Amino acid sequence: MIAATVHLVAFLGAILFGCAILLAVQVLSGGARERRDSLQQALQVAGWVLILAGGLAVLLIAGLIPAGVAVIVLPAVVHRRRRAQRYALLSAMVVGFERRIGVIPILLAFASERRGYVSRRAMDLAARLQAGWALPDAVDATGGLFAPDIRLAIRMGYGSGRLAQVLRELVDRADNSDAIDAQVAGKATYLLIVLQFLLMIGVFLMLKIVPALQRIFEDFGVELPGLTILMVKVAHFATAYWFLALALWVPLTLAACHGILRYMGAIERDLPGTTWLRRRVHAAALLDTLAVFTRADRPIADGIAALAQWYPVASIRMRLARAHGDVLGGADWCASLARRRLISDFDRGVLEAAQRVGNLPWAMAEMAEGNRRRHTTRAVAMIQSAFVAILLCYGLFVFLLFVGNFMPLIKLITVLT
Repeated sequence: MIAATVHLVAFLGAILFGCAILLAVQVLSGGARERRDSLQQALQVAGWVLILAGGLAVLLIAGLIPAGVAVIVLPAVVHRRRRAQRYALLSAMVVGFERRIGVIPILLAFASERRGYVSRRAMDLAARLQAGWALPDAVDATGGLFAPDIRLAIRMGYGSGRLAQVLRELVDRADNSDAIDAQVAGKATYLLIVLQFLLMIGVFLMLKIVPALQRIFEDFGVELPGLTILMVKVAHFATAYWFLALALWVPLTLAACHGILRYMGAIERDLPGTTWLRRRVHAAALLDTLAVFTRADRPIADGIAALAQWYPVASIRMRLARAHGDVLGGADWCASLARRRLISDFDRGVLEAAQRVGNLPWAMAEMAEGNRRRHTTRAVAMIQSAFVAILLCYGLFVFLLFVGNFMPLIKLITVLT
């Protein structure tokens, strides 16, 4: 807090110093723009740069950014609290299933001890179960109570007769997808905000400062520094081919908006066209479900058919339907899943070997956990690498922009002295 206050005072001082320079130029020139000499014009440029830099810094410290962060963080906190309550309810249900206690008393007890959104949804679920609904249908109809992966697990466990074990594994398994969503949301939002401010600064400098510098140097008959000339050429290129900037701006905006909405709990789906980025997560979910059917001595074809009907991602459901058709046509289920790109060739090899030795359920569970670990590792590596690469590009842009604007002032002072 003290450090932020010190920086805020320093930036306000820069703004006041810039205003003082502009006021001095105004007094010296008598208020007439045409009577200002080159030195006064250079001082005016320096004053505007100080005001601009200080003003943007003040906004970053005490203005728009904290407000934006609050808008994002507060709903995210509410979502995390509800998520913790959902998992507490799920844990209570697991205990009830394991001890053969009815789920309706557990739901009513949970709702009576807590208040809020999850408590109301638990009451709705209990009412539907009392009305004779099957548990998977009641959970699906009670919107907002459980996430799609939990609803799928409940339906698959219920259909295979191993609901307690499925939910116990789901509760015990650490889910770090939220951490990845938080990284995407935070880094993409940070880069997008920095990009917006850099664009505003760049447009202001190119429209207000650079033309003034060009006129000043023309009056003195001195050529602009090479770095400034390069900056002007880059600016002209960016103006002529502005649409190329969309290749950076659009993906950052989509990633930031989607990551923020997922982090806030507003949406649960993948960004359209990006399902392949989470293919290992989907493969893990498929293998977990098939392992449940295998432990229950149910045909794997039944598990694939159930997944093709109830899996929450439409593109995966289409592939599962095709794989099920292949299996019904006599194809091997491992080969069919690999052919439809639902599992990798490595997974296929391990599962075929496990099937030959009679250890298929254990192999499915291990392959599912391995897919999750590989997804987390690669996702974090991709996010960090992309973040560093974009930061380097930003640094190059800042170097070119600000050094290109301050080099003329240094050269002008050297010429005048």
